[in-house]
Formats: sequence, C-alpha cells, structure tokens
Amino acid sequence: MFESALRVLKQGGTLSSLGSHSDKITMPIEAIAAGLGDHKIIASPCPGGKERMRRWTNIVDSGRVDLRSLVTHRFSLDDIERAYELFGAQRDGVLKIAITP
Repeated sequence: MFESALRVLKQGGTLSSLGSHSDKITMPIEAIAAGLGDHKIIASPCPGGKERMRRWTNIVDSGRVDLRSLVTHRFSLDDIERAYELFGAQRDGVLKIAITP
C-alpha cells in the first residue's frame, strides 16, 4: 500500500495513515533507502488512541451516524494515481476519496 502511495506522492510530501490499528505496519524500506523520494510518512493511531477509535467505530457500526455522504468518490488501489489527480484538482465535487485494496 505504501509503495503505491509513494509513486504518486509529490517530492517532500507527507503520507499520513491515521487510524492504523495494527502493530505490524509494513514500510517499503528498500524504496526509501534507495532514495526514491524525500517523503515524510506518518502512521499512527488517531488522536486519542485506539480506545477513542474503538468507541467511534461502535457508534458508526450501531447506525447512530451515517458517514457515507463524506466519501464522495471510491477508487481501487490500482487507480490511486487517478484518485490523487482528482483530489488534487478538486474536481467533480470531490470531498473525500476512499481507496480500497
């Protein structure tokens, strides 16, 4: 996943993966060590930690809040470049893009 994002990340850009819930986050160390870019990568639990995210997930799962309208576009991981272009240009009423494997 990181390798796909790094292909479209601008020089000096930041890749932020908030809401990570795994202790096993895989980073493309070889690509970074090869100097393929000057990037900052942030992968951490959301502000407030795992407990806040667990509570928030329970609220969404219970149907008390509907967040579907926030995600205006969906793309597969294979189309991540097109997704970044759309979001960067702020076209077609884009608000939030969901990327799925």
